[in-house]
Order: sequence, then structure tokens, then C-alpha cells
Amino acid sequence: MKKTVTNLGWLVLDRGVRMTGAVFINAWLTRYLGPEQNGVFNYALAFVGMFMPMATLGIDSIVIRDIVRDPSKKDLIMGSAFGLRLFGALNALVFSVIAIFIVRPDDTLTHWLVIITSAGLVFQSFDVIDQWFQSQVQSKFTVYAKNAAFFFVACIKIVLIVTDADLVYFVSASSVEILLGAVGLVAMYKRNGNTIRRWNFNLQRAKELLSNSWPIIITDLAIFMQTRIDQVMLRELLGDKEIGLYAAAQKIAEPLGFVPMIILSSVLPVIVRTKEWSDEEYGKRLTNLYRVMTILTIVMCLPISLLSGPIVHILYGEQFAYSSTILSILIWSRFYSNIGVARSIYTSTEGLFRHAMVSAMAGSAVNIVMNYTLIPRIGVFGCIIAAHCGFIVTTFAIDAINPKTKRNFRAMMTGIFTFYKFSLRQ
Repeated sequence: MKKTVTNLGWLVLDRGVRMTGAVFINAWLTRYLGPEQNGVFNYALAFVGMFMPMATLGIDSIVIRDIVRDPSKKDLIMGSAFGLRLFGALNALVFSVIAIFIVRPDDTLTHWLVIITSAGLVFQSFDVIDQWFQSQVQSKFTVYAKNAAFFFVACIKIVLIVTDADLVYFVSASSVEILLGAVGLVAMYKRNGNTIRRWNFNLQRAKELLSNSWPIIITDLAIFMQTRIDQVMLRELLGDKEIGLYAAAQKIAEPLGFVPMIILSSVLPVIVRTKEWSDEEYGKRLTNLYRVMTILTIVMCLPISLLSGPIVHILYGEQFAYSSTILSILIWSRFYSNIGVARSIYTSTEGLFRHAMVSAMAGSAVNIVMNYTLIPRIGVFGCIIAAHCGFIVTTFAIDAINPKTKRNFRAMMTGIFTFYKFSLRQ
């Protein structure tokens, strides 16, 4: 327990430091770029983000599970996972570059930004080392590697801002951070008496990993599409300035996502074990978890929504004043993310991965259709409405009509509307 709590503390420190630092560095960078260039920058990030599940392949938790179950096959598992992720990252690189040349054939700057950004996905293949550290409850070594890279590149970005560098250098810096993080992981791995030279790719093991992860891959593709397509469509339908203003607001809301994930890592084992000895208590604890996530949403989102004006003014200045109105509404989309994190415990515990896939695909389809319909009519706010509607479908609507998840839907509704009944005893 002591080792687990210590490991959790390192994860909290990692997320907290990097997210806090990212908010201030991104704020300075956003001010420097201005709405239009910030729009171009975030368009490239969002465009490549839609292809990211092709690089990660949804195998992270499976790799951790397999290493824990059979440590003697560590090198076989990690070698096979690395080979898969490298192959997936190269595919993501190729497909994202082909796609951007089709979507924006005459936009040379965006071509280069997408190429540089997608190249960073290749270096993320070394994150299999992070999964090994997680399996050994030693995440502090990942924290050392990733935070060293983050602070080094943060200094580079500051120098680039001061010297009035072009946009392409900032995008390159982001990919350099991923590269340095990978180098740091390899160094930490070696420091612990291991070497990547022992990794062994096995086709059969790779097939087993993919056979377990394919619903997760499709789910992740749908979710990333749902969370990134808005910025892509904003630029295509409205222009650079609008996506720049929208992205500025989103950069404030996004860092809050690490809080429910930390809660998840703490309560997941407890709730999973509870199901083994009491189905009734399992249901109560699920409901109580939804109460926690509802309270968390109110505590995080209400102050930001009410103080969106001063927050945006302090971080970005007057040229982004319109972003405060966007932020005051956009921040409440964290509600679906928080509830969705709790919901993932139920789908994982019950093995409902295909249901999660269908839910994500349905929500993504609704989001895309509504974006295409509403953005030309009401601009950025059409994008926000589309996001809310898509998340409602993904998080609630499909659960309400599937007999296997109606119990969870009732637990969600009870937890949300009786959040004031939260109890530490559960």
C-alpha cells in the first residue's frame, strides 16, 4: 500500500507540474502568436491528434497487465508492443500527411506543421518503457524523464518567444520534447538494470495484443475524432482567427482532465474488488463515485465559468477577450469527461468494450453532423453545442437504451441528482 500511495504521489506531481507549467507557457505562447497564428498552430495539433490512436493502438493497459501476470516474458511483451507502436506511428505519420495534402493542397505551412507534429508520434513508441515502470509501481522514473524534457523545452520556447521565432520552430520544439522524453525513458530503463537490446518482437504475441485491443483502438479513434474534429472544422468553415480564440479557451479547460484520472487510479481497484464480494455494495460505490465526479465538476467549473473574463485577460490579454465568453460555456464540457471517467470503471469491470466502442462512434457521428450544420449558422457556439450533444450520446443515451448498461445509467442519474448525499463510508 505504501508503495502504491507513493507511486500515486509521483503521478500527481508529474501531472500537476507539467499541466501547471503548460498553462503558463501556452498562455505566453498564445499571446505571442495572436488569434490567427494560434489557430494555425492548434489546427495542426488537432489534425494530427485525430490519427494518434493509430500510433498508440490502445495497448497500454494490456501491456501493463501482461507484464504483471508474467514478468519473465517482459522483453518479449515490450519488444512486441514497441514493434506494434512503431508500425502504428509510421502509419499515423503517413496517413496524416496524405490527409492534410488532400484537405489543404495549397497550404505549405500547414503541411510542414503536420509533418513535424506527426513525426513526434514515432518517438512516443518508447512509452512502452513507461508502461513497464507502471507495472513495477515505479512511475517516479517516468516523472524524472518526462519532466526533464518538459522543462528543457519550456526554456527553449521562452527563448523562441523572446527572439521572435517563426511558428514552425514552436511546433518543432514540441516534437523535440517527445524525443527527449524518449531518450530519458531509455536512460532510466538502463539505470534500473535493463536494456532495450533484449527486446524481442514476436508476431504471435503482437497478434494477441491487437486481438485484445481492437475495440479500444476504434473507441479511441472515435473519441479523439470527437474531441479534435471541432478545431479542424472551425478552421475549414470559419477561418484561423475563430479556431485561435476557441483553442485559447480550450487550453484552459483541458488541464483539468488529470484530476478525475488520478481519482480513477485510486478507486478502480477498490470498486473492482467490491464486485467480487457484494454486488449490492458495488452498485452503491458506483453511485457514490458519480456523486464525487459531479461535485468535482461543480468545484472546478463554476469558479472558472464565473471568472472567465479575468482569467482570459490575465493569461492572454485583450486580443483574446472573446475567448472568455467561449470559456464560460465550454468549461462545462468537463462534466461529461468526469462522468465518463467514472463510467469507464463500469464498462471495464463488466467487459463491455464493444458497447464503449459503439457509444463513442455514435457520439462522434452526432458531433460531426452537428458541427457541419451549426458552425456556418452560429459560429463557435455551434461547435460547443455540437460537443455537448455528442458527449450526451456517448455518455448517457446509449447506456439508457442498452439492457446491459441500464443499471449503470440509473447509477449515473442517481449520483448526479443526489450529489449532496456523497459519503466517505462508500
